[in-house]
Amino acid sequence: MAVEKEPNRALARLVTQAGMSNTSLASRVRAEAKRRGIDASPDHVSVKRWLDGTRPHDDTIRCIAAVLSAKLGREVSFVEIGYEVKPQRSHSDVVEDGARYPAESARAVELLDTLTSADMADSPEVMRSNWVSETAPGVITGYLFSSPTWHDGQGPLVTANAAAAERIRAFTRHLMDLDFKYGGGHVRRVLLFYFRSEIVPLLREPHPDPIRREIFGAAAEVAQLLGWSAYDAGRHGAAQRYFMQGLRLAREAEDSVLGARLLSNLSHQANYLGRYNEALQFARAAQTGAAARATPTVNAMFLAMEARALASSGDARMCAQVLNRAEQAFAQRDPSRDPAWISYFDALELAGEAAHCFRELGQPRETQIFAAQAIDPVDTPPRTRAFISMVTAAGAFRAGNLDEALSLANDALELTGSLQSSRYVRYLSDFHKSLAERHARDPAVRQFTELLARTYPRLRLAGTS
Repeated sequence: MAVEKEPNRALARLVTQAGMSNTSLASRVRAEAKRRGIDASPDHVSVKRWLDGTRPHDDTIRCIAAVLSAKLGREVSFVEIGYEVKPQRSHSDVVEDGARYPAESARAVELLDTLTSADMADSPEVMRSNWVSETAPGVITGYLFSSPTWHDGQGPLVTANAAAAERIRAFTRHLMDLDFKYGGGHVRRVLLFYFRSEIVPLLREPHPDPIRREIFGAAAEVAQLLGWSAYDAGRHGAAQRYFMQGLRLAREAEDSVLGARLLSNLSHQANYLGRYNEALQFARAAQTGAAARATPTVNAMFLAMEARALASSGDARMCAQVLNRAEQAFAQRDPSRDPAWISYFDALELAGEAAHCFRELGQPRETQIFAAQAIDPVDTPPRTRAFISMVTAAGAFRAGNLDEALSLANDALELTGSLQSSRYVRYLSDFHKSLAERHARDPAVRQFTELLARTYPRLRLAGTS
C-alpha cells in the first residue's frame, strides 16, 4: 500500500504570501539556477510535487529560498520553507574525502552528489585531482569488512519507486552501449545530470529494504559507469572517487559481485597509471570480495585484471599462471548464470586481455597471436577493434614489421575517427613516439604523423613542433 507524503504547508504558505503561481515560481527558480550554474529545470508540475511533499535537490532548495527572499524582500531560511539543508562543502573537501571509504552510506551519497556537481561544472579542483595511492589499503579493508546500514524494513512503500531500479538500469544499459561504441566523452554530461537529478533524490528517500537494496545497486552501477567515463576522459582523480564511493553503494545493496566489479575497475585504472602494486591488490581484493558468488565468467575477468597487473610488473611466470587460471575459469562458463553486465566478456575479450599482457611483457609474437583472436570482423564494436588494432600494431612494430604496424594503426584511425577516449589517444601517442624514435624520416611514418595530427589536432606529437 502506498503511503501519502506529507504536503509542504510551509512552502505553500510562503508561495501564497509572495503572490506567485506554480508556473512563475518554476520560471524564477530556473533563472536563479542558471545564474548559479546549476542544472535545474523545474516546471509547474515540479512545483506541485514540492508542495505535495516531494523533496527537491539541495541546490534547488537553495534557489527556491533565494527566489522567495527576493520576492518577499527579506531573507527566507530553509526551515521556513520546510527543509533542512546541510552547509555546502567545498569542492576541495569532496576531492579529499572522496578517495576514502565512508562509514555511512549517506556520506557516500553526499560525496557523489557534490562530486557530480563539481565534475559537471568543470571545477578546477576536480579537473586537477589525481589518483591517490595512500588510501587504497583503507578502501579495500573498509569495503571487505564493512556492513550495510541496518534498517528495520518498515520504511514507507512508495509504489512509484518499486520499479525505479529497473528504470535506472535500462537507462544505464543504453548509455553503456554508446560508451562502447563512441567512448566515454559522448555520455559523460548526460550521465552526470541524470545521476544528480534522478538518482540522488531516490537514494535520499526512505524505502523498504528490498527496494532500497535494488535502488542502491542500480546507483552503484551508474557510479561505476561514471568512473569509466571519467577514466576515459582522462579525469583520473574523479574516476577513482566514483569507483570508491560506488563501492559503498554496492555494500549497501549487499551485492558483493558488483562491489568486486568496482574493485576490478580500480585495478584496471591503477595499472594504466603505473600503480602496479595497487592494481594487483585491487584485483585480488575483487576475487576475495566476490568469493563463491562470482560466476566463472566474472572470475575469469577478475583473474585477467590480476594477470595484467603482473605483466606490467614484469612477472612473466606468474602472469602466465594467472592467465591459465582465467582460461580454465572461462571454460566453465554458463552464460545463463551470468549477470547482465558481464555479457561483453566473451572469448574475444579474454584474448584481448592476453594480448595486452604480452604486449607489456615485450613478447610480440604472442601479442599478435592473441590480438588476432580478439577481433571478430562482425561482432567486435569499432571502439574495441581500434584498441586491439593498436595493441597489434605495437606488437608488429616490436617484431620489426614496420609496414604491418603502420597499416594496422592507419586502419584503427580510419575505423574510429576522433574517438573521445584519452586511453585510446595514449595508445596512439605511445605508438607514434616509438615510431618517431626510430623511423622519424620514413615517408610512411610521416604520412601517419600527418593523419594523426589531423585527427587529433590538440595532440602533442613526439618529434613535431
